[in-house]
Amino acid sequence: MSISIIILKPIEEFDYADVLRSVQEASRRAGMHCIHVNTCFDEWGEFVTLEGTLSEVDAETLQSNFERGNKNRTCGFNIERPEDTSYGSFAWLMHRENYFWALDLQYLGGDFGFAFQFLSQYFNLEENSRDYLWIDDTDWVYSADDMLWLSQQPYNPEWSYKKLTRKYLTIEPITGTLICDSNERGHSP
Repeated sequence: MSISIIILKPIEEFDYADVLRSVQEASRRAGMHCIHVNTCFDEWGEFVTLEGTLSEVDAETLQSNFERGNKNRTCGFNIERPEDTSYGSFAWLMHRENYFWALDLQYLGGDFGFAFQFLSQYFNLEENSRDYLWIDDTDWVYSADDMLWLSQQPYNPEWSYKKLTRKYLTIEPITGTLICDSNERGHSP
């Protein structure tokens, strides 16, 4: 089963070109390449969808490595436009009517560290400060502030399947060790 990481954006501020610029800038800042970008428009010239790839190497190197059987860290992404049914589609999760599934990271192959590297930069861009991150099959979201905070902590691989918060994680001041407070999560010690 493949897990998608979804960026929820306000419907009223959506412009696919702005989202693509954010993806390109965040990938550049993360030391990645935004490659194989294909955009589809309808018969009236309106944006429909966009797909691309985030890669640790450029397109030429990726192709060459593929031909030689060498693997590289990559993930696909899609940018979707809001539809008539988008309004209220995530109210069950966020209690807000105006957010929709705008950007999707997929085909991660379990490499959530690679995704986190990108997302840390994405949420550091001012234009994404109102966005949320949802990992499909969870019942919680990370706000942009949550992601900024997480990006300033030592990397914790639990971020993708457990909602990590300031209350849940603390850094031991003397050693800098990450401490998980399991009592905060309702677990016994």
